Amino acid sequence: MTSNAELARAIDDMPLVDHHAHSLLRTPLAEHDLLDALTQAEHATDQTAIFDSQLGFALRRFCAPVLGLPPYADAADYLAARERLGFDEATRRLLRASGIRTYLIDDGHAPERLISDAQLAELASDGDDGDGSGSPAVRVHRIVRLETLAESVMADATSGADFVDRLPVALESAAASAVGFKTVAAYRGGLALDPARPTPAELAEAADAWHAATRRGGGASVRLEDPVIIRHLAWWALEHGDRGGPAVLQVHVGFGDPDLRLDRADPFLLQPFIAATQATGGRLALLHCHPYLREAGMLAHLYPHVYLDAGLALAHVGANAEVLARESLDLAPFAKVLFSTDAWGVPERVLLGAAVWRDATTRVLAGYVAEHGWPVDEAIRVAELMAWRNADALYGRAFLER
Repeated sequence: MTSNAELARAIDDMPLVDHHAHSLLRTPLAEHDLLDALTQAEHATDQTAIFDSQLGFALRRFCAPVLGLPPYADAADYLAARERLGFDEATRRLLRASGIRTYLIDDGHAPERLISDAQLAELASDGDDGDGSGSPAVRVHRIVRLETLAESVMADATSGADFVDRLPVALESAAASAVGFKTVAAYRGGLALDPARPTPAELAEAADAWHAATRRGGGASVRLEDPVIIRHLAWWALEHGDRGGPAVLQVHVGFGDPDLRLDRADPFLLQPFIAATQATGGRLALLHCHPYLREAGMLAHLYPHVYLDAGLALAHVGANAEVLARESLDLAPFAKVLFSTDAWGVPERVLLGAAVWRDATTRVLAGYVAEHGWPVDEAIRVAELMAWRNADALYGRAFLER
């Protein structure tokens, strides 16, 4: 076996820990639901917008054979095959082909439309752990989205002071069954957070103002955009480790949905906050990062508590994913680069995230072997770090294996 073939085989066979994903839409799944879930645009206008794109070509390459079609089958044949197989069978095939063994799920976006963790684990699992216990081979763990949690607390609060009293109780309760936290500060005003921990007086004033806004809205939920409360949540998350280890706070960076201002999602805006939180004992995982992967890599290089992934963008750039995979390895220590799909809604995004990552990582590392003399076993070790070992170390292997 040639060195390239050995490397490709090893990466294809590696289990993956998807350290940031979302769950899947419930059945029945209409065609427009599928198309909408395959794009970051507000709505999919037609099949061409999806299938005649880098993501669409990758879908036809990697997903079509799993549904019993030849690679690059056209859109009509793909959709017909999906309909013929039905929701459960198509979902099982696509999830199981991904090789993902552990999912860390953020259900902060439209959770009422998504299947349960138990159903996701059942659909994704193809057996048990081999110990006779019958437990699912695929595990699903929870990531707490801070803004969503705070909004639910405010919905029940009778005053700003009541919100401040209720918030730590809700955070502690959520943390007890989660492996980490997430902030979408980039969507709620941007990443240029004041680095200082808010004082109790600042928090009380912000809570009073937010509560007053909800009352003006007739008690309807008001989206959390106050930077003081968001900053308080981020500090709390980083300072409150669970299960005896450091806390992990995931931070959305870069490419996202239409309501994101990309210029406010540059991770360099977060640098003062990153510097200020080094002594908390917590860890920051920068998610997705495109087109700021090199900036995120520099932050991971400079600060011991910063990690990153190329996540969401990989499937969308398809055949060009090698560029992102290479940039994620420019400056960041290899022990700080993670794998994620950011899949939401449909299993195609799970398989695409995994398959495109494997393909791009293989090409990048094969180049290092062929052009720079890296030993094959060292290239395989680096791939394993990204595939699952770094996530095991960051989130706590014993906890992930429960």
